Amino acid sequence: MRVYIKPRLLIVDEVGYLPLDPLAANLFFQLVSARYEKGSMILTSNKSIGEWDELMGDPILATAVLDRLLHHCHVINIRGNSYRLKDELMGQINSGVDNN
Repeated sequence: MRVYIKPRLLIVDEVGYLPLDPLAANLFFQLVSARYEKGSMILTSNKSIGEWDELMGDPILATAVLDRLLHHCHVINIRGNSYRLKDELMGQINSGVDNN
């Protein structure tokens, strides 16, 4: 855990890609709690804040995690098509490929 607490900035990518089992959810809570007001975090997720209780498998634990994360945060909500697929889609359009 010290490895993840020590950096001034910790980036956690793809939170919610897979649901967390109870042990992983508890460890994530411990990490967020240990870093709370001590180090910055950047998190990316494909889940909205309202879906985190399902992601964590425990609404009380999700509320505790979100309480700490959202206290001093800036939420950037990006909507629309995947940026990663942009080049692929443009290539299909330019080559005349139609997936429909």
